[in-house]
Amino acid sequence: MRMPEHCPVCGQAYELETGFYFGTGYVSYGLSVMFTAAFFVLWYFTLGISIKDDSIFWWLGVNALLLIILQPLLQRLSRSIWIAFFVHYDPNWEKHVS
Repeated sequence: MRMPEHCPVCGQAYELETGFYFGTGYVSYGLSVMFTAAFFVLWYFTLGISIKDDSIFWWLGVNALLLIILQPLLQRLSRSIWIAFFVHYDPNWEKHVS
């Protein structure tokens, strides 16, 4: 779960200020909602959803388990998306380093 303090290639600081990554909770929430919606659609068209046979409860259980397993990946991805909002990628960064 640890992240390095600086990029090993360009030296960019990953934490721009104290509490910089508090906003990643919103990004992580959005990613989780998108995953849940996509998984619901996949489950609906492959296995079907019905209250009569408890398949919706199976979907909820499997979805919760997958979200727990994918949480480290979602955390890293949300941090990457969050920092991309504030630090723009420069493919020619080596030319601009003084």
